[in-house]
Amino acid sequence: MTPALLTPRLLLRPLEHEDSLALADLLNRPEVARGLCTIPKPFTALHASAMILMIRAAETRGLEFVWAVENSEGDVVGQIGLRQTHPSSAKLGYAFLPEFWGQGLGSGAVQAVLDWAARHASFITIEAEAHHDNPASLHLLEKLGFVQTGPIQRFSLAQQGQIPLMAFQKSLGDAVQLAVA
Repeated sequence: MTPALLTPRLLLRPLEHEDSLALADLLNRPEVARGLCTIPKPFTALHASAMILMIRAAETRGLEFVWAVENSEGDVVGQIGLRQTHPSSAKLGYAFLPEFWGQGLGSGAVQAVLDWAARHASFITIEAEAHHDNPASLHLLEKLGFVQTGPIQRFSLAQQGQIPLMAFQKSLGDAVQLAVA
């Protein structure tokens, strides 16, 4: 089960069915959707409800952990998650409402998830991707120790075509050893 995580500025909590409208609003924003590959456009509350049900099913098997990100006012300002890609690897994904970009919320949320994964998950490697012309996301990943592994192309449901992305990877091996010691 996905645990709640607390940072000085954020509460990361498991997605609930009641988050369907907020999730649909977030993922339907053109600025957000343009860099996401697996989200159709438009993305409705029904899509969000189905997505939450699928996430919950994967959580019970330990394959996925997804959090709603709330600010100090209790507003859902984003979502972040890890999805297992291999037995010891997971892919990081995140999205935040554009009006909250540039405030350090993404860095805080990603760091909280990485800290949790290093202590509690069986993941050794975390993968991530960022849109090639999203300097904020590229910078966030590099700032938190992700290493570029190269440019890639992915099919985007929202854009109905291939989009260029930069792939990243981060090893949690050192952090896991430190957490255990």
